[in-house]
This record gives sequence, C-alpha cells and structure tokens, in this order.
Amino acid sequence: MTPPAGPPAPAKPFTGRPLLAATLIVVDTNASEPRILMGRRRPDAIFLPDKMVFPGGRVEASDGDLELAGAFSAHDQGRLLRGVRHPDAERNARAFVTAAVRETFEETGYLVAVNGVAQSDVAQDWPALVRAGIRPDRSRLRFVARAITPPGRPRRYDTRFFMATADAVRMIAPRTDGELSEIGWFGFDAVSAHDLPSITRMVLSDLKAALNAGPEPEIPFYYWRSGAFRRAVLIERAAPA
Repeated sequence: MTPPAGPPAPAKPFTGRPLLAATLIVVDTNASEPRILMGRRRPDAIFLPDKMVFPGGRVEASDGDLELAGAFSAHDQGRLLRGVRHPDAERNARAFVTAAVRETFEETGYLVAVNGVAQSDVAQDWPALVRAGIRPDRSRLRFVARAITPPGRPRRYDTRFFMATADAVRMIAPRTDGELSEIGWFGFDAVSAHDLPSITRMVLSDLKAALNAGPEPEIPFYYWRSGAFRRAVLIERAAPA
C-alpha cells in the first residue's frame, strides 16, 4: 500500500537579482467608502500561497515592445524611471505599465486603463486584444509605489505598483487564468481582516493616505535592510549629463 503523501518540501530561497514585476491597484471611489479589486492566490502557489493580493505579476520580455497611449504626469514619470537599470529606460518603463494591465486582465478578466476598441468577441487572450488595437493608457494610471521582496523567499520581485480608478475599467471578460480566486471589491477595513502579505498592508496604508492627498503625493519605495522593511520616498530621476 502506498503511504500517503506528506506535505510538499519547502521551496528553496530564490537567488539572483529580483525579477521585474508590476501590479495594478484598481480603486472604486464611487461607493460610500473606497473599495479595491483583489483576489486570493492559490494555496499551492510557490509565492504568497493563499494570500489576498492585488492582481499583477512578472514583466515579460515582450511587454516593452508595445507602444502606449497617453502619458504620465511629469511627477510620476520621473519617479518611475528612478532605479531603472535597463539601458533603454523608457522601454523598461513601458514594460512595467503593460505588465500591470496585462496581468490584471489575465488574472481577473478586468481590462483596465486602455484605449482602443474593447469588445468581448476579441477578449480570448491578451495577444488578441493587442491585435485589435488595445493599448495601455498611461493617462488613466498613477504610479504609487515600488517594493523589493526580502531575501530568503522562494521568489523575489522588484515591483512597481500602479493605481487606476474603477471608471477606467473598459471590459470584464468571463474568465481568468486561475491564478486568483475570490476576486472581488473590498473596503480597506474589510480586506485588512484577510491574510495579507506585509507589503500589501503597507501599500494599502499609503494608498489610503494618498487618496486624500493632493495631486502629487509621496511615492514610497520599500526595501529590506537589517531584518526589516525600510520606507524611502522616491525622488525624480536625474537627467543624464
């Protein structure tokens, strides 16, 4: 008789430079209190299993190829370029934006912050939408945070967080890729009762403050040092000499 399988072996810590990633925080500001689009990761996921998270994921090599619509404010663009090491910084910045919009569509079915035709009959997958003329629209997005996963985790990411309001939702496709479950809209207090990654809690706290701030709020950068997360404020990237 075959013995029952034991628990899976713990994943080995990730080594090497953190992978580039992007997240999109979609906020419904029309309700009596703001609500955020979130979902729960699969319990068998290697990274953050069973946690409630914002939609998002790894930047793919082709994400920087797509030409975008609209533009960020000078405030957001200068800070988004901060810390970009790629020789073509503008292409790298485009890749973050595309990854955030693409991953949100793939994980939740919500197509957010794009221009062009958005019809359900071309919504089978992201490449089909791109062929139909969909382009992420930077004018509907705000850059709100950057965070690097601490060392010792099974995956490490250098993630840019963007925000869009719910009126930027163009379409909701009737399928997801299975990465997230329990996808829905949660108020700040309600979602805080769920199992959240520590960085998600910190970004939510900053986001709540930013919603009540002026047009150019602080953009935080979270990184790990001496056993704890540190919070810095991003400043504009200096122009090349």
